[in-house]
Amino acid sequence: MVLYRSLFHPLRRFPGPFAAKLSGAYSTRLARKNEQFFIEAKKLHETYGDFVRIGPTEISIAHPTAVQALHANSSPCSKGPWYNTQLPARSVHTTRDREDHGRRRKAWDRGFSSKSLRDYEPRVRTYTNQLLTQIDAKKHGAINVSKEFNLYSFDVMGNLAFGKNFGLIMSQKMHPAMELLQATTALSGMLMHMSWVVLFGRNVPLLTRHLKSFERWLDEQTKERMENEPDIPDVFSWVLGDYRSKVQPTKQDYIDLCGDSMLIVVAGSDTTATSLTCLFLQLTQNPTKCRNLQEEIDKYFADRDGTDHASLAKLPYLQACIDESLRLYPPIPSGLQRLTPPGGIRVENTFIPGDTIVQVPSYTLYRDQRVFPRPDEFVPERWTSKPELVKDKTIFAPFSIGRYSCVGKQLGLMEIRTVTAELLRRYNVSLAPDQSVKAFTDKLVDGFTLTCPKLDIIFTPRDKGSQG
Repeated sequence: MVLYRSLFHPLRRFPGPFAAKLSGAYSTRLARKNEQFFIEAKKLHETYGDFVRIGPTEISIAHPTAVQALHANSSPCSKGPWYNTQLPARSVHTTRDREDHGRRRKAWDRGFSSKSLRDYEPRVRTYTNQLLTQIDAKKHGAINVSKEFNLYSFDVMGNLAFGKNFGLIMSQKMHPAMELLQATTALSGMLMHMSWVVLFGRNVPLLTRHLKSFERWLDEQTKERMENEPDIPDVFSWVLGDYRSKVQPTKQDYIDLCGDSMLIVVAGSDTTATSLTCLFLQLTQNPTKCRNLQEEIDKYFADRDGTDHASLAKLPYLQACIDESLRLYPPIPSGLQRLTPPGGIRVENTFIPGDTIVQVPSYTLYRDQRVFPRPDEFVPERWTSKPELVKDKTIFAPFSIGRYSCVGKQLGLMEIRTVTAELLRRYNVSLAPDQSVKAFTDKLVDGFTLTCPKLDIIFTPRDKGSQG
């Protein structure tokens, strides 16, 4: 086996660490190292180039053309074996059957249509006001925004997914499911390159106790939601409607429904909180950019009392700041796993053999000088007045592209825009004296999605005159 994988395997010509050619254990060890595989992947590409063999049958591709080749609607690639880790559950995100995904995606698209988003907006505003109340009560002191944004996004998710008010923002208490979620995603990220271990480990309680507990909680939430239809439709109304449209739903259909519940929780809370936290980190480190954003926000509020998402979405500098933060800290920093078709594919001038696991490491590509000059700087203007700092906009896809793109993107952006506008309207932001950027970035966790550690920020009320 050693000789075959190193000397005769179809991927033998691709550069990479020798140990990676022999076993997925090499990349798994890197993933365990500080739980930051996205950093390790960047180092590998700096050493070996655009195409790196990171496992016996796995290639990491950091070439600019790879995004379209692997993820566009026209791509012949399918989802990789990591998507089996939720089995027997198959959410709309983890199902590897293209037909099944296409059919189920229709219900999700209706749940996130423009009309549906308008219906959700008052509920998002309610929880935003609760967040503002908590920030105001603690102003001038250090506030852990990572915690606050997690409580906020989990409350919004609970309302729109399960019709529940978890009351986390006002109680300032973490929900037990949040800890289970973080433990589950950390395990998922750690074992991405040995996904078979997760399936095997389901029979080993010590390995998957957090996952099992999380799945039991999801089962409870799903059953309760099925018994309590809200007066105003929420996201789950559409997903549940699709489930109930079946003549006689099977046990597997229900298991898949619980899988969709997991998707809503992960995508609807974790990624939004992370995006907000990383954005506010950048705003504290770039006061001139922050003031520019506040000027745009002040003009926005000059003739209105509150926000509406349709008009907020038209603020160019706000969106530029969000995009630039997502570029520096993408929600899925190590990329999404794909499997090449049996006949293989060509990326640029390189042929990738069939049935090869491939992925584009977003963090690496978004900090590539060839695509984004001044790659490590926070420069929102690259998305507005300095387009020369983006060589190819099609490469930037923090919510992915194609048929498998993030269906809840606009809801997440609604939350991020609303919170950012309301907070910067009221406060100036700065890092707490005992908080360092390095302490924050060193503790970021790559658990498939990016998870943030504590980030202490001071919110200082703005002078009334500075707000126009």
